[in-house]
Amino acid sequence: MEKITKHQKDIMEHAISGPNRNWFGTDLKCRDSIEFQKMVEAGYATKETPPKWMGDEVIYRVTKEGRKAISEYYKD
Repeated sequence: MEKITKHQKDIMEHAISGPNRNWFGTDLKCRDSIEFQKMVEAGYATKETPPKWMGDEVIYRVTKEGRKAISEYYKD
């Protein structure tokens, strides 16, 4: 499993910060989007187009592998 950075851990935790929450909306090309794109490539997140009313350019969701990566972060 590829190691995640503290910032990646933090934004994934923000995406899943509520009991029924698993999304992170942002604009493309910002730092969070760049970091999430790395996690998409690693299989830790998915990327989708949001509804127009949200105003964001992209939504990321944390996968089961992403949740595992977060828990592994705390073991080190």
